[in-house]
Amino acid sequence: TISNSCALILTTMILYYTIALVRQHWISKPTKRARKLTLLRRQMTPIGKFALLSQTERNPSIISFFIALANKDEGMGIDEFELLWSKIMEKHERFRFHVSEADKCFEDAKKSLDEYTLEVPHPRNHDEFKAIINQNLTSPIDVTDKPWEVCISSGPIGSSGAILNSKELIQQGYKSETVALFRMHHVLCDGVSVSAVVKDAADEKDKLDEMMLDAIDKYKIHARKLGVVYRLVGFVMYYIFGGILACIIQLWNMLTSTNPFDEFTNNPKVKGNKRSVSWRFLATIDDAKSVTKSISDQTKLNDLFVALLSSALERQYQDLKAKSTQSSSKRLPRQVNVVVPVHFTGSILPGQSIGNKIGAFVPSIPFHPSPQKKRISSVSRLRNISKILRRWHRYTPAPLISYIITWMISKLGIESVAKDAIVRANCHAVAVISNVRGFPFQIHWMGRPIKMICPFIPLPPKVPIGVMATSYDGKILLSVESADDQVVPDPDRFLDFMLEEYEAIKNEIARGEKT
Repeated sequence: TISNSCALILTTMILYYTIALVRQHWISKPTKRARKLTLLRRQMTPIGKFALLSQTERNPSIISFFIALANKDEGMGIDEFELLWSKIMEKHERFRFHVSEADKCFEDAKKSLDEYTLEVPHPRNHDEFKAIINQNLTSPIDVTDKPWEVCISSGPIGSSGAILNSKELIQQGYKSETVALFRMHHVLCDGVSVSAVVKDAADEKDKLDEMMLDAIDKYKIHARKLGVVYRLVGFVMYYIFGGILACIIQLWNMLTSTNPFDEFTNNPKVKGNKRSVSWRFLATIDDAKSVTKSISDQTKLNDLFVALLSSALERQYQDLKAKSTQSSSKRLPRQVNVVVPVHFTGSILPGQSIGNKIGAFVPSIPFHPSPQKKRISSVSRLRNISKILRRWHRYTPAPLISYIITWMISKLGIESVAKDAIVRANCHAVAVISNVRGFPFQIHWMGRPIKMICPFIPLPPKVPIGVMATSYDGKILLSVESADDQVVPDPDRFLDFMLEEYEAIKNEIARGEKT
């Protein structure tokens, strides 16, 4: 029953945090030091193990991203890159590990860095580069051999299409580009950890670490101002009542939700499943924040990204419906589900190890694709979605509950259970959307400026669309991945829908349609 399920989850949460507190305060220092010295054997994180259990042939749990550097002379060669990355291998021991076939623990792979790196011919055009990324996202990684790899290539600036503003860079005297295309299994780390690794390789590492520690100190001062009683009441409301509410809503979504795009993917006469990707600049961070603040102080950038996705989903459905020759008598749902991953700490602190500290929640967002009905205003959509996400993320511990359930399934270690659980937990979601906070200014590798950082989110099974928002050097980059060309045949057009919705929001605000 629902009440029994809620009670089990809440009991597990209390036990989990009780054990964590006991370990934190009562484990002796010699034991801690002994653990730090045991570098050759490491347990996988629950999320990492779950990713390994739940992946499918069509949806391997792979994080892929590229970093594009601009050069005023010849590009970065493999020897220069290996010199740069050697300090990452030294600091983050996971990059030296593989997964043992015997007991599924991390152990030293005893491989040299050149076994992880490969210098390849540079992509000749944008389409060729996209095809390489698509191959990266769908080709499995043997984690018992090595859980990550990178391909390095250099060529004329703008030739691969990786750098979007290449014409401006040519005018500034840049002649070539170097693209480092990474792919790594989710068993190694999450997207926030990847950002921390990129930072640790940067020339500006010390400055970024200092900025992060200053931000943490400010947060601690703010937390102390709240008072003990206020925090205690907040704890009870958030974890007890919020936990019960999150469990009930999640179970209801699992039983009642549908995916309207199944109408197009279930056609046996059409051969689909072709992967495709695209990326585009959305706006400057300051411009996007001015939009959210015009709505309310509680509206966040992530609310804006989900609102843009909501509009793009409606327009994508309209496009597919207009081209479809099949008629459907099924009633369209008024809401669709999206998966929103959440990192528990928001960043990896200086000195911390990389890993997988993430949960997720599945909110239901408005879906009104019918052209006969009057379209809601873009500002109203953003305000409504902001309220929905606030109820889920800020008032319930849904991401934590998902993490604990994942932990229990990973401990169980049964592959079929994990595969079934991830499909059911996603509640027929149409898309997964996440964001990674990058760096506030341009960073360099070995004196070479990084002009683009573009990650792609791993798509869970039966979720056809993935969107990632990444901030870097004052700009927001949107990247989209489609797992099925029957749902998103043209990812460039899908991004156009998102950018057009952003402009619609700005225009409505300018006309005074704030309320």
